[in-house]
Amino acid sequence: MVEDLKDDNVLIVSGLAYGVDTCAHKASVKQGIPTVGVMGSGMQQIYPAPNKKLAADMVEQGGGILTECMSGTLPDRENFPRRNRIIAGMADAVVVIESAMKGGSLITADLANSYSRDVFAYPGRVLDIYSQGCNYLIRTNRAHLMESVLNLRYIMRWDSESKSEKQTALFREFTAEEKLVMDCFGANAMVSLDDIIVKTELPTTKIAAILLTLEFDGVLMAMPGKRYQKC
Repeated sequence: MVEDLKDDNVLIVSGLAYGVDTCAHKASVKQGIPTVGVMGSGMQQIYPAPNKKLAADMVEQGGGILTECMSGTLPDRENFPRRNRIIAGMADAVVVIESAMKGGSLITADLANSYSRDVFAYPGRVLDIYSQGCNYLIRTNRAHLMESVLNLRYIMRWDSESKSEKQTALFREFTAEEKLVMDCFGANAMVSLDDIIVKTELPTTKIAAILLTLEFDGVLMAMPGKRYQKC
């Protein structure tokens, strides 16, 4: 995924921890993409220790290491969920690669949703423990389905071609439920998904289907932060 983002002028933010964090930072360094690691310890103690060289490479390449912890703070367990709010706050989009039903990835996803950030998740096999969290996020409409970088570009409006392919349906007739959604806009050009859910009182799954149809028909445009804009 990081390799495919090479030409998108992005900054990769993660936690410098074992696993996917380390993979993301290493891939970013390899591809020449700036990357930032948010730690759950003081600056004097890079954790995990094997990532000291990686951290230096990240800084040298124009990225960095951040922490809100005082000098001397150890990488205690409770520091890591707390630092996830910084990762979610810095990011325009949060991508969950793998997650069980409990863990830091789901905490970060929940925080990102509360900050009106876009969340993406890679689906996995139903019986895989470390896919259950991702599947849950997608199933409950807390994350966009992520199959490739194309999904990310489309939702985040990085792909200008997707914009030009759409044309507004000038004489389109709306169904009763579509009219409820469109009435949410009124004089406003942009409305959040939460406002649409509250005002229409329709089931979330029904609203998602309506919004997708209106988007395909060129009536609405999905914007970052789970907001929609009239075309």
